[in-house]
Amino acid sequence: ALKLEKWTTALEAVEAALEIDKDDHKAWYRKALAEKGMGRFGDAEDSLTKLEDVAQHCPDRRSILKDCESERQRIRAARAKHSQQTKDMLGKAFQAGIFSGDREKEVEDDASARRHAVADGEPRPKPVEAPKPLERNVQLTERMAGELIDELAEAYGAKWFQERVQKCARDSGFERSVFLRRLRSVAFEVQRPVLEKWGFEGSEHGVREMTAAIRDHAGKDGKPTSEWLREKQERCLELLYGGREGGMAA
Repeated sequence: ALKLEKWTTALEAVEAALEIDKDDHKAWYRKALAEKGMGRFGDAEDSLTKLEDVAQHCPDRRSILKDCESERQRIRAARAKHSQQTKDMLGKAFQAGIFSGDREKEVEDDASARRHAVADGEPRPKPVEAPKPLERNVQLTERMAGELIDELAEAYGAKWFQERVQKCARDSGFERSVFLRRLRSVAFEVQRPVLEKWGFEGSEHGVREMTAAIRDHAGKDGKPTSEWLREKQERCLELLYGGREGGMAA
């Protein structure tokens, strides 16, 4: 399972092995590899620490400790890479309209893909529908924007949502563009009831209008964002991205 990068399956297997023998040093090493693959870097380092403890009673202790140190360095490098790839996501997400995703970019990519398909003689793919012009019917005060963000954060914090977003991140290979495309449909499940409660359409257009209403108070046109609102945004987006351990929030 590890070679196939089926991290969840691999983790379940090694945890079952450790229930039988908690001192199985090979299982602890594989557990660290699976956790690293899932983006659970802290858990992976904890597993290596446990492996180092177990190694004290093994004949090949030095070899195991050497492997632990090498893997710990790889985990730290993977964590740094993950953070580098996502460090700008929180800071720019509201300005880029993260709640609605990069819809216009998706339309452009789809048009390009359709042109290539025709040129290669392949069946013409079904086009992605361009978003309709944004109509603003709901206006929010700054205080209302903060309350709306709090409700979104509470919804994103649900355990089932965090698990699905973290799986989305793993399935996307922690690639930002792929992750954001997949995130849209997952996020909409929890966004829709919040949208309708606040008077927005329960649709993608409603998500875009909600984003625009929040952006009125979140640094639009170079205007500074209130510190308290910025903190709410960052917390909300961290939850939307599945957190810092296992998700895409750096």
